[in-house]
Amino acid sequence: MINEYLKLMKPHVIWLLVLSALVGYIAAAGPLVNPIKLIELTVVGFLSTGGSAAFNMYYERDIDSLMVRTMKRPIPSGKVTPLNALTFSIAVSLSGFTLSYLWLGSWVTLMIALGWFFYAVLYTIMLKRRTWLNIVIGGFAGNAALLSGWIMAKPIDLESILLSMVIYVWIPAHIWSLAYYARDDYKRVNVPMLPTMVNEKASVRIISILNLVSIIYMLVLYQLYMAKLIGYILVIPATLAGIIVTIKALIKPSNESFRTMFKATSPILLLFLLAVIISRI
Repeated sequence: MINEYLKLMKPHVIWLLVLSALVGYIAAAGPLVNPIKLIELTVVGFLSTGGSAAFNMYYERDIDSLMVRTMKRPIPSGKVTPLNALTFSIAVSLSGFTLSYLWLGSWVTLMIALGWFFYAVLYTIMLKRRTWLNIVIGGFAGNAALLSGWIMAKPIDLESILLSMVIYVWIPAHIWSLAYYARDDYKRVNVPMLPTMVNEKASVRIISILNLVSIIYMLVLYQLYMAKLIGYILVIPATLAGIIVTIKALIKPSNESFRTMFKATSPILLLFLLAVIISRI
């Protein structure tokens, strides 16, 4: 049963956001990183992002039960009741906010709460079923994750904003590549996503170009602000692999090629974030 509640928190999704917050802190603090603060930020990040994910599961239980990709989730499968899921999401979220305020202060808590609002309220409730721009606007939750870590060490500046934009640009490329091969699911429940709103040819071009922009942006940003040889060992192979996968999907689009692109986006972001960490500590 505990495992079903953990699934509500989407750990396979939120770990990258938690890591983004840690990267924000490490990038800002450099060698002065406090290991205790890293642990506290990890706990707070897991609770707050997990709480918003659990709320998303609760709110979308109706469409989750109709989509092949999501019908086995805890609520549609009957393993967790909607009321218990809602109660769990509120409890976990409030725990995250409270610990954030006690451990990390008001500014970090404000940024974390802003990220929660963008995902749970703005994206999940207000936008997802109304406009294909849902992920474009809701994606600012990714910025908030990284900035919540950065603000622990220093004020938000141009570098932090540009670094957080890595997450923002990455999110639509990641989600829309998923939505491309799962577009029948989204059409079934009338959720507007780019691949369901434009013709297939345009969809392929837009997603592929956006993914290329995301990958190249990571490389350019690393060159501008980090530029350490040890980091290039991670960034350059990730960039090349991402470009190859994307070009293949662009030249020969199929559900499988976009599934491959989707699966590649997370490791590429992970390698970039790890490169930032090892370049700053």
